[in-house]
Amino acid sequence: MPSSQGFDPSSVRERLRSWLALQMPDAEDVEVSNLDAPSATGHSSETVLFDVSWTEAGSPHHDSLVLRTAPSGHTVFPTYDLAEQFDVMTRVAAAAPSVPLPPLRYHESDPDVLGGEFIVMGRVDGQVPPDRLPYTMEGWLLEASTPAEQRRLQDSAIDVLADIHAIDWRGAGLDRLDRPELGRTGLDQQLRFYEDFLEWGRGDHPHERFVEVARWLRENRPDPEPEPVLNWGDARIGNIIFRDHRPAAVLDWEMATLGPRHVDVAWFCLFERFFSVELGVANLPGFAPMDEVVARYEARSGTELGDLGWYTAWGAYRYAVVMMRICQADALAGIDGFPEDDNVATVMLDHVMDEVG
Repeated sequence: MPSSQGFDPSSVRERLRSWLALQMPDAEDVEVSNLDAPSATGHSSETVLFDVSWTEAGSPHHDSLVLRTAPSGHTVFPTYDLAEQFDVMTRVAAAAPSVPLPPLRYHESDPDVLGGEFIVMGRVDGQVPPDRLPYTMEGWLLEASTPAEQRRLQDSAIDVLADIHAIDWRGAGLDRLDRPELGRTGLDQQLRFYEDFLEWGRGDHPHERFVEVARWLRENRPDPEPEPVLNWGDARIGNIIFRDHRPAAVLDWEMATLGPRHVDVAWFCLFERFFSVELGVANLPGFAPMDEVVARYEARSGTELGDLGWYTAWGAYRYAVVMMRICQADALAGIDGFPEDDNVATVMLDHVMDEVG
């Protein structure tokens, strides 16, 4: 799949048309139109939007679709398992009707079709709170939403997170997310993954601060470890399509794993902190403070979380390591961004470690 910089609409259109015709054997006159490869659809996958029309049993049909493929060039994560993402989303959709997901259409593993593995989903109408600049600084959620609507959005996002954690992951067949080769428990596995991630991604830079924090996290990890649930992995409102300030689709499952529910809740709260306190701007007037967010989650899930300090540090460390790779990508692309070892994420990591360490 070509990157957005080298995107050739005519070539992709014809290859998609031929491939879709094979997926829909009863369809006639399959046509692909309105291809668009947005340049800012995320750091971890590449996205193509398109429409498809066809005739079936004499009747016209139309669908608006989203194609996602692993990124080309400099990647944020070491690997991209689109088959696993598609499988996780399929199983979540079947197990939890209260968790809205995009309609899942196809997974294609043959790289000869478009140059790489890809998945196709139905397009969902709605709005996503922006990340750049964040929703606390500009955009529809700040400028065209009442405080009551903002609160409805925040509350409903927390409710969806609790519903994800309520999934019987064993019964849903999500035990495939268990990685015993990385460790005995969910946290052991996550810690090992990010230690390997840091070693792979840091290049020649020592990143001694990250190594120091990783050591602290291992030495102070919760014991006993809370029971594992399905972790969404990137639990934040910027990964939800909202319609009428309620979730219409939960996106970006590439970081899904098994572990304590506390991991997702702390990550959710960390990003609200990042987009307000850490950036020196006010939070949205309708958003509840974090203690009320946690209380709502506890009421919805029926689970008391206790102290989230370690999990907040874990989230800040993960975000700083991911940001390291994003800063590297920006530098390679000639974007005047933050240095990989001194940016808003590393500053937040220092603030959090001062609080918990």
